[in-house]
Amino acid sequence: MRHHALDWYAVAALIAHGFGIALVPRLAPVPEQYPVVRVPLRGEPLPVRRFVAAVRRGREQQPPIARALAALRAAADDREVKRV
Repeated sequence: MRHHALDWYAVAALIAHGFGIALVPRLAPVPEQYPVVRVPLRGEPLPVRRFVAAVRRGREQQPPIARALAALRAAADDREVKRV
């Protein structure tokens, strides 16, 4: 049997009632009322996440957008160095 839920509270309720496991982002809320335990994924290969920045065509050079994109690139580069 397979379940699909878009709400993290619903996911936690399903897990708490014995209906399986879930991959939950670190920042997703898990209500304290459910006896659910987070187990970090470790090992090789390391879990990764890909992000895509979308902007309107021709707007990527506007100063606020360019700064935001540069900050995202810098954060990704910094994270890549720390993982190695």
